[in-house]
Formats: sequence, C-alpha cells, structure tokens
Amino acid sequence: MRIFSTLFVLLVVLATLVVLFVFSGTYNVAAVEPDSAVVSWLLATIRDQSVAKRSKEITPPPLTDPKLAQAGLREYHSMCFGCHGAPGHELSEIAQGLNPKPPKLDAEDVQAGSDAELYWVVKNGLRMTSMPAFGPTHEDKELWYIVAFLRRLPKLKPQEYDAMVEAAGLQKGEEEHEHHHAHEHGLGEEEEGTQPPHEHEHGPNEAEE
Repeated sequence: MRIFSTLFVLLVVLATLVVLFVFSGTYNVAAVEPDSAVVSWLLATIRDQSVAKRSKEITPPPLTDPKLAQAGLREYHSMCFGCHGAPGHELSEIAQGLNPKPPKLDAEDVQAGSDAELYWVVKNGLRMTSMPAFGPTHEDKELWYIVAFLRRLPKLKPQEYDAMVEAAGLQKGEEEHEHHHAHEHGLGEEEEGTQPPHEHEHGPNEAEE
C-alpha cells in the first residue's frame, strides 16, 4: 500500500511540474530555435514507426514507366519544389525558415523508405511538420505519379530537371520565386498614386480647351 501511495504522490508532483512548465512560457516555440537532440530523436522515431505501421497494407503499382515520372514532375514542381528544392536549385526562403527543416527528397534516408511509405506521407502529410496532406485534393493516381518522380529524382542532373520543367511547360523555380518576391514588394509595378499622367490630361500650365 505504501508503494502505491508513493507512486501516486510522484505522479501528482510530476503532473504539477508539467502544468507549471506549460504555463510558464519557458519553452521557446520560435522556429529559429532548434530542437534538442533528444526531442529530435523522439519525434523522428515516432514518425518513422507510425508511417511504417500505417503503410504496411498499401500495395504500390508499377512505377517504372518514364511517363509516370514526367507526370509526377508537374505535381512535384508545383507542390513540393518550394519546400524541398530540386537539383541545381537552392532552397527557397520559406524552406530555410522552417523547423523542422524539410528534407532533400533525393537524400539516402528518404529514398530508403518504401514506395508505400512515400505514398502514405504524400497522401496524409505529417503532423507537427510543414508537410501537408495532398490526399484531400488529389486523386490516388496523381500521388503515385509523385512517388514515381521521387524515385527518379536522385538520378537527375540540374540540366535534366530544368529540361523536364521546360518540356512540361512550367515556369522555372528560380524565375517563379523571383517573380513572386518582386510582386510581394511591389517591384516592377506602379504604386497607387504614382502613375504618370495620361497624354490626354492637361499639365498645370495648360489651358483647358
């Protein structure tokens, strides 16, 4: 009985400390503050085990047809490029400010995952990361196209990636980023109230007809 009483007291003390910690504001939630090694390991392990368990029943279709990778390129460039980058392209400003950092998808640890695991992540996203779920907005076949492209990604040279983008009629990432950045800051556009007068308008010293 004494053991149970001691355990109860310890649990109450622990719960009290947790509540005090939560409401103290001590934990820094800033994205620029890196997680500790313990927290990083814990979150990564929970993530990997969860994805592995939930993707076991998924049977991937054949993904070797080059046309599938080309179709996946369209989805990747529009949805994934901004955070994960591509061969020959630097990570965007958004990607550089995320925590946890979005992985390079041609990296060994990513490619070590099964096709089913990659598909599950693309479809369902990952909580407590910047990875969204594309399942609600895309058909399953489109998600498999992305997986097919991800498998080809490590073999692509920068020129090959850009050639695929051009062949698909898509805007190159750097140009797209620069255009978006310029648009946000009003570059290249006349600000309201600063437009030059039209030719038919009279200057201050011209008499009206």
